[in-house]
Amino acid sequence: MGSPSILERIRRRPYPLLLVAPAFLVLFLLTIYPFVYMVWISLHKWPILPTLPRIFLGLDTYAYIFRDGEFWNSVWVTSLYMGLSVGIQLALGLFLALLLDTRYRVFAWFRLPFMIPIFVSPVVVGLIWKFMLGYDLGIVNHLLRSIGLEGVNWLGDQTNALLSLVLVDVWQWTPFTFLILHAGLMSLPREPHEAAVIDGATGFQTFRYVTFPLIAPVFTVALLFRVLDAFKLFDIVYILTRGGPGNATNVLAYNIWRKGFFENLLGYAAALSVIMIAVATVLALALIRLMSRREPA
Repeated sequence: MGSPSILERIRRRPYPLLLVAPAFLVLFLLTIYPFVYMVWISLHKWPILPTLPRIFLGLDTYAYIFRDGEFWNSVWVTSLYMGLSVGIQLALGLFLALLLDTRYRVFAWFRLPFMIPIFVSPVVVGLIWKFMLGYDLGIVNHLLRSIGLEGVNWLGDQTNALLSLVLVDVWQWTPFTFLILHAGLMSLPREPHEAAVIDGATGFQTFRYVTFPLIAPVFTVALLFRVLDAFKLFDIVYILTRGGPGNATNVLAYNIWRKGFFENLLGYAAALSVIMIAVATVLALALIRLMSRREPA
């Protein structure tokens, strides 16, 4: 007798499939169906009002996007913001983690203040910093003027606006990288460090050849989380700059919102979303592959 077919196996053992069915149904309704519907919208000229005609365009929208200068500007702004923000966060987080890598209990009290920005909503953070960075009434310019310096147009200048976004993101999410890297440092064995000290290694040599190779997988995890989160930045941009001045802070996620709900181009926005999901998937897979290579033997 031949082996039973797949349908016969399903008929004989329906119980496991029934257990999985609710989870699959939720996944389908919340993830698979919306994504497929978004791809379908991206193939059309799709106005918000249902009374207006919806015209099938096929892949013409995608071809237009890759010729659109505004799209490439948003890609550049997102890449620049992501590189600056994530790079500074990882550097500061690693520095603070090394600084507080001690067994003395007194230093444990310094860890809690670093965690406070994580608990604040990004919208609230954006509003707080918008008031603080105001040109006339902001406390930052008030402090600069009190020491004889001129106020800075933080949110009205193209260069300063992007740097202000980086500053706000670094302030809020550096504690996250610190927390991950500090936990990684606390879990490392002490024997390799003690052996390096006995062999006469300096502090920098110990960090370069012992500490960082051991903590590299944890470092890559922090990098993965922060790159993907910075890539989809929207809320702080919406509160602080609305993509301006000009297109200086028009990141990809904000560009999608503006095209879809401000310019009434839902098909264009859906196509941008598909491209953004594809790029985020590639980034995640690349970082996961890097993380698997960094796993210690």
